Amino acid sequence: MPEAIPIGNKRQLFLDGYLIEWRDKMWRRVCPASKHPQNPVLRPEAAWEPIGYLTFGSVLYDEEDAIYKMWCLGMGGSQLEGVDHYQSHGVFYFTSRDGIRWERPELDVVSIAGQPTNIVALSERAQCGMSLPAFRELFGVSKDPHGQDPQRRYKLGYLYVVRDYTGPNQDWRHPGQLRGLAVAFSPDGIHWTPTPEPVTTAIHDGGTHWFRDPRTGRFRLYGRTQRFSEDVEALYGEDRHFQLTNAARAVNYVESQDFLNWEPEKGTFIIAADVLDGPNDEIYSMSVFPYEDVYIGLVQMFYNHQDDSWLDIQLAVSRDGIHFQRLSDRSPFIPRGQVGEWDRFNQSVANNEPIRVADELRFYYSGRDYRHSGVYKGEDNGSKAGLRYRAAVGIATTKQDRFAAMEASFDAGKLLTKPLILDGPRIHVNANVSFGSLEVTLLDPEGQPLERMQAKVSETDATDIPIPLDLSAFLGKPLRIQFTLANGQLYSFWTP
Repeated sequence: MPEAIPIGNKRQLFLDGYLIEWRDKMWRRVCPASKHPQNPVLRPEAAWEPIGYLTFGSVLYDEEDAIYKMWCLGMGGSQLEGVDHYQSHGVFYFTSRDGIRWERPELDVVSIAGQPTNIVALSERAQCGMSLPAFRELFGVSKDPHGQDPQRRYKLGYLYVVRDYTGPNQDWRHPGQLRGLAVAFSPDGIHWTPTPEPVTTAIHDGGTHWFRDPRTGRFRLYGRTQRFSEDVEALYGEDRHFQLTNAARAVNYVESQDFLNWEPEKGTFIIAADVLDGPNDEIYSMSVFPYEDVYIGLVQMFYNHQDDSWLDIQLAVSRDGIHFQRLSDRSPFIPRGQVGEWDRFNQSVANNEPIRVADELRFYYSGRDYRHSGVYKGEDNGSKAGLRYRAAVGIATTKQDRFAAMEASFDAGKLLTKPLILDGPRIHVNANVSFGSLEVTLLDPEGQPLERMQAKVSETDATDIPIPLDLSAFLGKPLRIQFTLANGQLYSFWTP
């Protein structure tokens, strides 16, 4: 008999098979997030603004100030005559009371045409206002309530790029360049003091995300590198088209206690496309956040095909934040938009974890209606039709725990857990059995049903359904749970 697994009071999701002994007629399905009806919730308005906003940045709910705050990257030139590209390519700051309607505070950092703006940082090439050394692309901003130095309460990370560089630490992927993660600090999220040089060169390109892990107190950062998985290189390595077009984008990992000193020096390889992907599919980035007792990854996939190209967001899961597996059939969690929609081709998620509102999780993401640069050279592109591209910010939502479901049809599926140690006297489930049923049976470690330890719920859909069983006599003792599901979805269970 396997050793019993203590689950404490954490919600147990079925994103992997860690707790499952066996299942029959029950399958796992990714549940796509719903897109907000008011999407996009942020787009350029004034003539001086850039032609697009990207969540190469962060959206936070600041509990101390009781307000939503957004830092995002402005992309492209302004429509206002006399304002050059670099005066509208920088870090923009927005605030909101509800996270849907956004305001542009007039700040004292950067003025354009004599007017204050909501810009908090620009590239050095703008030659006006606050500049970040060698700024190429914003990664994100976080507020650190645990930091000891109030002048470093807010932390910003960005891609640092110096061209025509001949010194040490040249980037092997971009000869003649110095690339890495550079950081800046601020007491208020508006006035920033940058470091003069990158703090690590383990991250050399865009698509970088981080969080402070409440389990360790350390910052975990997942950024872009270039590497083929061994099985992909073995399968496609001799193909000339693969050699010319696949840039081997993948995810690297570093961690830090203070946001300045990162280790290991070269980073730790985390994940890349594998043989279940196509020869021109790449993992462009992965945003990770802790959720209950797992780490969930939002995997940005780049499908760089000659006859089509797009980016969407898939799901991955890990028990340690290092070893990840992608879910199910790898269908998208945040799919690209349809014809005529603002987010047709290019999805990217914010740096931060989702924001909880009641029993709903909000994922802020940017979408674009133009294709990402790659091998696609076809006519199906906005620029070919004489249309200006657009980049804007939207919201995708899902209910608590409902990233993926264990599903069963009318012939009833069964799932048996491994032996567990339960800490609470009641079992609760997150399930949708509006037109079906869920039966919960407790068994001993050998798999024998316990007397009078069976209950059924039906015709309900809720994120918290108490099961009418009293577990008081079994606290701290190993037992198994069998779920029998008919025509419904089971998302999680826990014992509060």
